[in-house]
Amino acid sequence: MILEKLDVAAIRLCEKRGMFPSEAELAGAGLGADDYQSRLRRLVAQGVIRSFRTVLVVPPLLGGDWVWAGVLANVTRPLGVANALVKKLPFVAEVILNSGLPEKLGPNLALLFYSRDFETEARFIRSAAGMEHQEVYRVAEYSFPIPMPVSTEERALLNYLIKHPESGIPAIGSALGRNPTWVRAKLDRLFWTEVNRSGVVRIQPEVDWSKADNFGHFHFLLETGHKPDQLVRMVSERGFELVLGGRTYRDRYIQVEADVWGVADLMQRVCYLNQITGINVAGVVWNERMTVNADWVAGLLD
Repeated sequence: MILEKLDVAAIRLCEKRGMFPSEAELAGAGLGADDYQSRLRRLVAQGVIRSFRTVLVVPPLLGGDWVWAGVLANVTRPLGVANALVKKLPFVAEVILNSGLPEKLGPNLALLFYSRDFETEARFIRSAAGMEHQEVYRVAEYSFPIPMPVSTEERALLNYLIKHPESGIPAIGSALGRNPTWVRAKLDRLFWTEVNRSGVVRIQPEVDWSKADNFGHFHFLLETGHKPDQLVRMVSERGFELVLGGRTYRDRYIQVEADVWGVADLMQRVCYLNQITGINVAGVVWNERMTVNADWVAGLLD
């Protein structure tokens, strides 16, 4: 499938706001409401979006102290190892499969998960079979002294979203017997965003980037003596962003990421980075597919 830039903009906005972006958010992405929905439907039909999944944000929902954690690993059987970890870790939210050049330099598997016993779960991950190399990170930490209160009506809304993550506001209102204004107000309260960090729900697309013929999201593994804050100032104008705040992989490589439009763009980006004094591009990693794990979600609302 040939992607347009507005297709990628729709995917990125969906990752942040699900089916419920505001008019301002749509305008900021260069999309209208009808165009946004039609592009998502087209991406589903073409297999770039495999499905939509509802995930609960457990720190504010359950309260207490939590870690949002990440795993980067090189494994021989990525799907097998991912399935084994998902079965043992209670709150895995995302599984990302990668391909790289050179093949084993960068991580070919990444997981993101919530943890309230990070050290124990990190030890389990490090001892898991099938891993050639693994690193476990604290990405962020959260503390909510008390759970966010969720009313009976709000639980009904959350349960509906778990079963029908592709639904828009009119469909939700019709199913729950509520008007669109009520639905929008509840979503504004319950939906997690960078601004509303006490929100308890997200809706995310599962994306198969291998279906796109002209686009890829890449991580560039850099050997550099520049500190992360210096590095980001040097490369941000070309659309590069730091991965994991500039933490090194294998105690050696800092990763920066960027959207890439075709082979020529990929080569130009590698050449651009290599021409900066003090930077060597040791390898690249292509994000091939992202799966949302929501198997644990429904039981939290019982």
